[in-house]
Amino acid sequence: MPVSKGERDKVTDTQQYIAFYARGQLFGIDIMETREIVNLKETTEMPNAPEFVEGIVDLRGEIVPVIMLDKRLTLTKNSEGSIQEDEKRVIIVSLQDNLIGIEVDEVEGIISLSKSNIKEAPELAKGINSNFVRGVGKFSDRLIIILNLDNILTIEEMKKIEKTMDLDG
Repeated sequence: MPVSKGERDKVTDTQQYIAFYARGQLFGIDIMETREIVNLKETTEMPNAPEFVEGIVDLRGEIVPVIMLDKRLTLTKNSEGSIQEDEKRVIIVSLQDNLIGIEVDEVEGIISLSKSNIKEAPELAKGINSNFVRGVGKFSDRLIIILNLDNILTIEEMKKIEKTMDLDG
């Protein structure tokens, strides 16, 4: 049976996000920007890396830097309850043609949001640098901050991370 234009518009009006928590705050990343979600492995600390870099991990032979989202976004709110280290997850994304791991406290799952339910972020989205925020969505009875991954790391920060990972030189 053919799909009506109204039904087709409904389908294209929604977008899927990986929903997760960092310091008790609900965030989302466009599912098309993510590669996979892995359990947090022990990281290897890298000297001279920016303070929000947890370290590096070996992901099936590829060295991937892991950033702590809460430190990158300078989140200060405490999470409800304590998150055990083995509960933390790393969302692997591709930024500026590099794989980056983003450490989060807990992954909620995949959610669908209608574009009409996502509004431009207020100037001060709970103390988060507005460059990091694409918008704020309404999901059930909660608000979810949709992150703009393109702005999470500057080109200079990415180069510094790459330089600290340069194992050859």
